[in-house]
Amino acid sequence: METIKLLTIGNSFAQNALKYLEQIAEAVGGVRFVIGRANLGGCSLEKHANLADFTQKHPDYKPYRLSETPEGQPVYANLQNALTYAKWDCVTLQQVSHASWLRETYEPYLGRLHSLVRDLAPQARCLLHQTWAYRSDSPFLVENCMTQRMMFERIRDNCNHFAGQYGCDILLSGAAVQNARETPGHEFQWPDTEFDYQLAEPFALPDQEHSLAVGWKWAIEQTDDGIPQLRLDANHLNDSGCYLAGCVWFAQLTRTSLRERGFRPGDMEPEHCEFLRTIAHEAVADHP
Repeated sequence: METIKLLTIGNSFAQNALKYLEQIAEAVGGVRFVIGRANLGGCSLEKHANLADFTQKHPDYKPYRLSETPEGQPVYANLQNALTYAKWDCVTLQQVSHASWLRETYEPYLGRLHSLVRDLAPQARCLLHQTWAYRSDSPFLVENCMTQRMMFERIRDNCNHFAGQYGCDILLSGAAVQNARETPGHEFQWPDTEFDYQLAEPFALPDQEHSLAVGWKWAIEQTDDGIPQLRLDANHLNDSGCYLAGCVWFAQLTRTSLRERGFRPGDMEPEHCEFLRTIAHEAVADHP
């Protein structure tokens, strides 16, 4: 059985893409993933690079929960530890989502991180994770005078630019998510005009069919006063989105198509899984 050792240097968007990757591989057979996670929620390239500079001088500081021992004990690491913990086949880098569309936010931090990867894991294939645009009802898009398509195009162009500069491959999560969103009959429609967003009772939710993002959800424990609150997460992927991104990563990292087979999460409809696998296959096949 082939083993692919994969290290991600990212944040919650990397966690989204990894959610089903091991199960997808297990269902296909013939390959398994050993995954290291140098991920911190909301972490930018700048923060990863600055943490690496700090831990070069203070090696006892270990901000990442990298993996677990066979006994289930957590393994903590700094970036230098992480890059030398295993002989990684692949290492991924990504910008934080709210800055991913702004090219000026990538440097000099991406260059510093890429150099560290090349120095400490020279055998590894380095990939940029092309993340996805926010859902079309995200207030962030309005605040920045952007459409979802505009945000995606900026992310895509930035990844293409830096992939060319550093000779990296690109993991096409963003392209696959955007293609699925723009497939006729699979567009997310908002707002739900039948739903009262202001006076809704827990745990009623609007119609979010075809959403690949988490979307509207109820928070209770996370509120300051414990009163249920309807909140919008237009950024992170839901199960469908995580499955789609996982299929993209599997196809690109193994060079294997999942179009007609694969793991099916929970009670997800087989037809829906087939649609997502097809989208992943086409996104990868269309990429030079």
